[in-house]
Amino acid sequence: MADNKKGFSIRRLIFNDKYLIITSLLLAVLVWVITSLNIGTNESKTIKVDVPISLGDEVSEQLGMQYYTLQNTIELNVTVTGPKYAIGQVTGNDLNVKFDTSNVNRTGEQSIPILVTKSKNSIDFSVESVYPSSVDAFFDVNESKLFDLYLKYDEDAVADGYTFGEPVLSEDKIVVSGPKTYVDKIDRAIVDVTFSSGEKLTEPYSAESQISVEGTGVEASYLTYAARNKEDKPISTVTVSLPVLKVMSLPVSVDINDKPSGFDSSKMRIYYSTSKLQAGVLDSSSIKSATIGSISFSDLKTGINKFTFDVTDLEGITVIDEDVKTVDVTVSVDRDFTSKTVTINPSDIKITGVAKDKTATLSNVSSRRITVYVPDADKDAKITLGVKCDMGNESESGTYPLTFTVKGSTSAWVYGDYTADVAIK
Repeated sequence: MADNKKGFSIRRLIFNDKYLIITSLLLAVLVWVITSLNIGTNESKTIKVDVPISLGDEVSEQLGMQYYTLQNTIELNVTVTGPKYAIGQVTGNDLNVKFDTSNVNRTGEQSIPILVTKSKNSIDFSVESVYPSSVDAFFDVNESKLFDLYLKYDEDAVADGYTFGEPVLSEDKIVVSGPKTYVDKIDRAIVDVTFSSGEKLTEPYSAESQISVEGTGVEASYLTYAARNKEDKPISTVTVSLPVLKVMSLPVSVDINDKPSGFDSSKMRIYYSTSKLQAGVLDSSSIKSATIGSISFSDLKTGINKFTFDVTDLEGITVIDEDVKTVDVTVSVDRDFTSKTVTINPSDIKITGVAKDKTATLSNVSSRRITVYVPDADKDAKITLGVKCDMGNESESGTYPLTFTVKGSTSAWVYGDYTADVAIK
């Protein structure tokens, strides 16, 4: 019985020793892992950080220059080294990035070193390398200049029988700003319209087109563009609208205004230096002739009357022949009319168009003697005039035109321009 108890005790002791051995091994492994993590060899890792580029404060204060870069931010690959337990915790917030402008002492393009260090009170690590290690920048005095926008486009990009009309740009002038070195070299600012390959237009064209500059040695990448009076809002494009016009041969005409109701039209003939204009009009328009202006009967005397009209800015019509700038018009009036002089009394002039709370007083007329052309058949008739001064369109000078109604002949008209000075209270 005693031997059995002794054997049981030995077996239990052996079992307890095994348990102790296993436990000791586990503890040894755990201690080894913890020790390795804490005192093992250093490890490295690369951190990507986006950093805003800021170079200007020190340079602008010391040298009066600004800096220009091709980007506002730069992505850095920063390799850091440290103990295993620490390196995994390092982030971009633990890095201090500085652009070293201490050697900037002149204008021009320069490479600025990028210095990356550990932030204060950060965990245990060191910065091993930085890529890229520098950023290119241009240092110079800033300058701004106003340029006309020159439009470039393929004038043959229309179908047969069509032509381009006068282009319209959302901005006809722009302010170019940037390093003085480059701004001073600009010859002109341009907008280049690019059509699809082989495109032949029959309809008006509109698109956003890029702004660029021309000039020897100009680095446009450092330049910015802005509309006039909006220099704080950079733009890169302008809207270009190109009318596409149908080519037509339009007969020339003028309007004759204020013709007396009884005037015999056969007594007046009109001649043009060119009877037709080669011009472009919108396909959708109903234009069938080129009305180049108007002639008032007050501009006509008997015999030959000559007038010249500018045809470079006709509404809805673009003259294609660049050599045709004007058209001469001759109006011939038969000589069977007699010139008579009719005297008017300023007190008989009727003033109209005066505001109800105002009083108008006529102070002077350009002439009291009015020339009237009367048909020979009515030369002995009593001719009187109704005279009106219309102040509906305000005149800064206080001088207003006079209009006339001829009484005594339905074929007579007043020749010449007459005015009156009116004071308003």
